Amino acid sequence: MALAVIAQAQMPATVQRQLPTVIEQFNHEKPFLNHAYWYVLTDVDSDGFNEFAIADFEKQFTSTFKINGEKLERIRTIPSGNVNWQPLFYIYSTEGRNANLDVTLKHRPLFLNKIQIAKNRFTTDNATWLTEGVDVGKMKRTYNRIIFKPHIGNAKFVSEKATGKNGLFTFALTDAAMTKKMFRGYSDYQATPFIVPQAWLKDHDVLNYTRWLNGEKEKSASRDELDIINHFFEGRKVKATKWIASCPTNEREFYMVLFEPKDNIGLMSMVCMAEGAVVSTHNEWYKLSNDNTITDVGEEYSKELFFHAPQIMAMVATPEGLELYVRWNSLEGMHYSIWREIDSQWIQIQDDYQYLQAY
Repeated sequence: MALAVIAQAQMPATVQRQLPTVIEQFNHEKPFLNHAYWYVLTDVDSDGFNEFAIADFEKQFTSTFKINGEKLERIRTIPSGNVNWQPLFYIYSTEGRNANLDVTLKHRPLFLNKIQIAKNRFTTDNATWLTEGVDVGKMKRTYNRIIFKPHIGNAKFVSEKATGKNGLFTFALTDAAMTKKMFRGYSDYQATPFIVPQAWLKDHDVLNYTRWLNGEKEKSASRDELDIINHFFEGRKVKATKWIASCPTNEREFYMVLFEPKDNIGLMSMVCMAEGAVVSTHNEWYKLSNDNTITDVGEEYSKELFFHAPQIMAMVATPEGLELYVRWNSLEGMHYSIWREIDSQWIQIQDDYQYLQAY
């Protein structure tokens, strides 16, 4: 999987506001193959100002918009030549984002990635979010709710420790007994809660759900579910599936799905199903080299790809769409991210990264 790029510039506010509408209009009545996948901010008409463009994976369809005040106005000219297209999934973390415009980002949730459940100590390492401009003083004063799965616990700041140029900031649940309820069945390694100010709760409804944990028996999609997936993906042959979560409240089922390659293009997708249909996906396309063919490998290769599947730590309903608070493995470390469902796609709106080791 690609790595998010730390922002150097802000995404134009108009693009951020209009992005859900643009994605919905672009995807309308198109098959999944032609859903929006790439984006670019570039000056297509040489007027000195960037335009915003999106395209499907194969770039068969492209829409370009001139940024005009509060509006995105579609124009005929499309990007050409040496254009640095980026996956739309990463637009917030590649271009930056205007946090004050977003129902979630304005509260800047922070993942707690050093967990000591028995000691009631939960630590966030600012080496993962140092460039994000988090106000440490405000964090220590106002971040007072720890979230994990459907659980919300009152919290307090307890200590700060310098580690070179960085710092470790540790919180505790005010009721230590809450750890038994919040983390029942989870080890320190399996849980990554996050902490927010109380104001976050105003527009966020934490949902109850179940998820697969490492070490548990793996579950594949049923025959009926495979038929639904196969139909949505226009008959593309499924190689392997793995259940990752279910949410009874909104009847959602989440699977990782690996497809057989087609025309030297591989595809792995997080598929979200509801009421007997695929409602949203996060598609990861990749071109295969001559010495890397999925058809020649078996179950071990499927497991290797599924190693990068999102591990859902919270599922949250918001006015802007369903959000997943996840951690996921890249090649050299761990990402702590928030994914939002926009139309039929998942877009990463926040991403923190912890370097661990070379792959």
